[in-house]
Amino acid sequence: MARILTVDDAPAVLKILNLVLTTEGHEVTSATNGMEALQKLETSSFDIGIFDVNMPGMTGIELTEKTLKSENGKSMKIVMLTTESSDEMKNKGKAAGAVGWLVKPFANESLIKLISQLVSM
Repeated sequence: MARILTVDDAPAVLKILNLVLTTEGHEVTSATNGMEALQKLETSSFDIGIFDVNMPGMTGIELTEKTLKSENGKSMKIVMLTTESSDEMKNKGKAAGAVGWLVKPFANESLIKLISQLVSM
């Protein structure tokens, strides 16, 4: 199973992600903002990142760029998790290196399916 880093400033979202993903057998580490996520990346590596786009301090798109430039993050597959669904935002995410886009609120089945696809890539 995958090692997944979830980053969101909403504790309820982190809790749902943790519950759904650990039930599927994944190892989940959570961070509440971009700086905390980068600190975790200094000492650990992850297979997949699920990053909220709109967070205070550092957006998920900025975090994606920094993660993919870091030693432990350069091979991560990153999914943007957001209420944003415009093509403009999706293109910004893709340009930053994100490989998936999940719109809140999401169905647990959609999350599980997306993560399964990324694990098998």
